[in-house]
Amino acid sequence: MTDDPESTLEKVTAEIMTKALMHREEVCARLGIGDDVLEVCLRWDIIQLPEPDPQGDILFPHDAFDRLQRGLRLHHDLGINWQGVSVALGLLERIEELEQQVLELSPRPIE
Repeated sequence: MTDDPESTLEKVTAEIMTKALMHREEVCARLGIGDDVLEVCLRWDIIQLPEPDPQGDILFPHDAFDRLQRGLRLHHDLGINWQGVSVALGLLERIEELEQQVLELSPRPIE
C-alpha cells in the first residue's frame, strides 16, 4: 500500500494546526479549571476570546493557553487578584519585548 505524499503532508499539517488550537473544554481540562474561571479570565482580559472559525467553533491558540497558564500561576501562587494578574502579564510581556530589543541591538562579538 502506497500513501500519496501530498495526502500525508496535508494530514500532518492539519494535525499540527489542530494541536496549536484548543477548544474551550480542552483548555479548561488541561489547566484543571472550570468554565467559570475561564470566564473571569476573559472578563479581565487575561486572554482574549478568539473569533469563531468558519464552522462556528471557538478555538484558543497556544499562546493564549500559555498566557492563561501564567496568569493562573500568578493568581494561585502569589495571590494576585485578577485585575493585578492582567496588569502583571502586560508588564511581563513588555519586559520580554524590551529584552528582545536589547539583544537585537547588542553588538555581536567579532570572531
